[in-house]
Amino acid sequence: MPTINADAVTITHNHGDHNNSAGVKGNFTLVDGRPATLRTTVTGTGTTFTIIPGFHDNTNGSARGQNSIIRWTQGGLNFAHFGDYGQDALTPAQIADLADLDLIFVPGGGGPTISGQQAAQLIQQLKPKAAVLMHFRTALGGPTAVDSFPTMAIPFPALKFKPSTVTLTKATLPSATEVWVQEVLSDGGVVNAASFTAGAPVAPGSLVSIFGQFSTPIPTQSAASLPLQTTLGNVQVLVADKPIPLWFVSSNQINAQLPASIASSQQVVEVRLNNQRIARTSVTVLPNAPGLFVAVDQAGKVLSRMNPVRRGDVITIYGTGQGAVTEVVADGAVSPASPLARSRENPGVYVNGRLAQVLFSGLTPGLPGLWQINAVVPSDATVGLDSTLVVLQGQVSNELSIAVQ
Repeated sequence: MPTINADAVTITHNHGDHNNSAGVKGNFTLVDGRPATLRTTVTGTGTTFTIIPGFHDNTNGSARGQNSIIRWTQGGLNFAHFGDYGQDALTPAQIADLADLDLIFVPGGGGPTISGQQAAQLIQQLKPKAAVLMHFRTALGGPTAVDSFPTMAIPFPALKFKPSTVTLTKATLPSATEVWVQEVLSDGGVVNAASFTAGAPVAPGSLVSIFGQFSTPIPTQSAASLPLQTTLGNVQVLVADKPIPLWFVSSNQINAQLPASIASSQQVVEVRLNNQRIARTSVTVLPNAPGLFVAVDQAGKVLSRMNPVRRGDVITIYGTGQGAVTEVVADGAVSPASPLARSRENPGVYVNGRLAQVLFSGLTPGLPGLWQINAVVPSDATVGLDSTLVVLQGQVSNELSIAVQ
């Protein structure tokens, strides 16, 4: 359980895996939807919660009993939590209570609750600014009766991946409805080693960084030679119960390479010191998940305001997360110079929104997991000191700041 002091705790139904208010810390207001058969309100912590009665199944509760939807306003935003909603459709009374929502929490794992397709229909009907998917099986746990990632994601082709904590205001809400998968709150986090974007997925074979509050200090150490080994300073990192190659270890950060063979999934990641687990988290893996380190000119100098690039110039972009390549490269091993390990598909490279010509995309020879893209700056790229460069390969990369003249 998260070590958080709560101001309010909502309970939507009386099932033992959903009603453990005793496990939450703090002097909180309990918003108890378990006994509700009529619409009621509860006030606590300066907030009014509306309990909207409903059912855990599509037979008026005969199979799995009641379930309440709970709505409230916080920070000027309107929220609704659907609990284990199992109805085929909202009732007119429920629809009236669920107008003008900014963010909703919706089950999407199927099994004892609604399916991902039903969740998509519900989101389309209510049109919130954002919908957080819940009640699916994660790498860290969940009932086997519900779908796991990526099955639950099939009805949502434009998923947005978010960290475990998101700060929202009216100004930062999306302009059109987005569907979110949030990172599981845990004692660590795995990110693309180039972008460091919390909650974002990573790709097979990519370089990753693991941050966390490791329970035992780790002596700082870097890999002394290549290929990378799976043990460094008595530290191992296991993904899907298998050790992965390590670049760098310390008490605050570990750099490693994901296996190239890992499938799209959510996987458990464990950090072990002297064969004792000191952190456990999870990671979402997609076929491509680009992150960018830097872009350089033909002399190898980093592009910046002080070193602008011209239209038509060839630049080299370094990153990680390209996914599958044409040659088999062992995990932790250096990439070959001949034949080159090329990307299966070239990415889209955009300078100020203009598509660049890609001359090469693949692994950098002589290093593990480093993605190299050679591209031509578009002839119609907007000139300016505050220019941006992004790469699209399944997901959108972080932005690099460059200058075009």
